[in-house]
Amino acid sequence: MKKRYKVRMLQVVSISIFALVCLCTQAYAHYPWINLADYTPEVGRSLKLTIGWGHSFPLDGFLKKDALETIYVLDSTGKKMTLEASSALEFQSEENIGEAGAYIVAAKRKAGFYTKTTEGGKRRSKKGLKNVIKCYHSHNCMKAVANVGEGKGKVNARIGHPMEIIPLVNPGDLRAGDYLPVQVLLKGKPFNGKIYATHVGFSTEKDTFVYTTSTNKKGKGKIKILHSGVWMIKADHEEPYPDQNECDVESFVATLTFEVK
Repeated sequence: MKKRYKVRMLQVVSISIFALVCLCTQAYAHYPWINLADYTPEVGRSLKLTIGWGHSFPLDGFLKKDALETIYVLDSTGKKMTLEASSALEFQSEENIGEAGAYIVAAKRKAGFYTKTTEGGKRRSKKGLKNVIKCYHSHNCMKAVANVGEGKGKVNARIGHPMEIIPLVNPGDLRAGDYLPVQVLLKGKPFNGKIYATHVGFSTEKDTFVYTTSTNKKGKGKIKILHSGVWMIKADHEEPYPDQNECDVESFVATLTFEVK
């Protein structure tokens, strides 16, 4: 009886340690998001924003322009508008928004390696490094919805990011208590997994979300809008890196920010 009890206790301890390791790994990875200065600006104004970076939405660290691969604004017709850095941390649309309607701000951080070693982190693959703990190759993608003037419209265009959250209705049409249906794509195909959501003012704790749900086989899921305000939805995924001699994990993160009045 005692032997069986000891075996059971060892199993419980092992499961607890495994769960703790998983939680620590989940919490370790930074992720980006778009902070629009105004999600519902008037016609004739420019879009202004910063790129958040870290664990605590909406304010943590920031990404600068040289960390980004692409950043632009897309209108409902598919026309792109350039975003330029207006300071070390701020971005602004090159032109004022001349027409009312729905716009998508899209950005992608440059993909890159990060290797944890016993001597600290290195922004490179694990090839040639000693005392490697784990290597990641990361893809970080972010989008935001801006509704300019009284005009709204569709915001379900596919950007083509490695991982992407697509709102299937315009968040500007929703109110607290409604559900926002979304579709999540991973490398262009439906993603079946967890998605997380939070809003400004819910918590300042790291990696804390007010709502969690799962997408189905078509990559579709619904987020309940529990509170009016600015929201962020996050999805992530990890898989083995194709060349295990170079890196261990290929990671994907996508975020979507928007405002519900």
